[in-house]
Amino acid sequence: MIVFVAIFILAGWGKSDLWAQENAGQPSVLHIQHTVTTSQTGFPQYIYMYHPLDGVNSTGAVQALAGTISLRNDSPNFSEVLWLLAYWQGPCPANDQSLSGASFIWSDILKNPSQSEAKFNVDLDFPHPLPMTGCFALVFGGGPLIQGGVTMSADLNLTYQPSRAVANTVFDLSGEYCFGQDWGCQNATIDDSMAFGVPITMPAGHLVELFGNVSDSTFDGTGNFGPLPTGKAWGAVNDFYLLPGGCGEFGNNLNGMGFPNPQPLSTLYSWLPGDALHLESVPLEYKIPSGETGEATLEQRVERIFSVPVTVNSGDCMVVIYGRKGNGATDNETQVHALLAP
Repeated sequence: MIVFVAIFILAGWGKSDLWAQENAGQPSVLHIQHTVTTSQTGFPQYIYMYHPLDGVNSTGAVQALAGTISLRNDSPNFSEVLWLLAYWQGPCPANDQSLSGASFIWSDILKNPSQSEAKFNVDLDFPHPLPMTGCFALVFGGGPLIQGGVTMSADLNLTYQPSRAVANTVFDLSGEYCFGQDWGCQNATIDDSMAFGVPITMPAGHLVELFGNVSDSTFDGTGNFGPLPTGKAWGAVNDFYLLPGGCGEFGNNLNGMGFPNPQPLSTLYSWLPGDALHLESVPLEYKIPSGETGEATLEQRVERIFSVPVTVNSGDCMVVIYGRKGNGATDNETQVHALLAP
């Protein structure tokens, strides 16, 4: 059984060490550009280290991230790649096989179910900056799930500035759920009326931004996966709610691995208390052209900046709802982070 979960410790590694020039007092731009071609399965992983500040113990503030990421398939087989930016406190890691101690501040997911090139534009601003240190890295892992050659490319510009340690923290809200087949992802369902509500207990702080991306994709139509959607359209529901005081019924609906059990979408919405705050919604839809298949990837950037920070108390609950419209098999994933100020 293949399980599609966005994980950070993966099979093969590549590594490079690069230096950037610090311009004290003025914003600097770190150009991150890498391309890897592979036919290796098992999610080979690559790490490219940077030293953009004055020593590994120095600190800085990330103000923006822009550019493109892409995933090209040389065969009509499903592939995916997870992109991440990370930093370490203290010395840079000597053991290339471990990301122990890494703090991840950004991630995007790309999927491609066909023989084509999938490109995604990254364009994020951080009025409340992200933390970083002088030991910084682009990490990515992925490739073909079953077979075929793929090329993964990143061309990103990171705008940053030396500063005292940034007190803001990045909190991970990501997850991956499969529809239309009874295996894969963190959980899966073959019932088209079902959905997943993921509860995440939050620390105290002030929510100032949600950022990242959503990728909801079919598979490639082969017997390795569930069938392609049929009919006039298929789509996805991606909703983010903040529940004051705890996770309620969502916290009681977990399996032995800590992932939510499928429930009717209407049931999940009925579990939302009256004081739940709807933070963001990312509805996606693909209208199937006449005479063609439903094979497609639906991807969208998430960038919600809160001009008035949202107070989050310790124990409040973020609930991410994954729903699907239509039929067939899809892999629905969010790589979204919450930025919390003190």
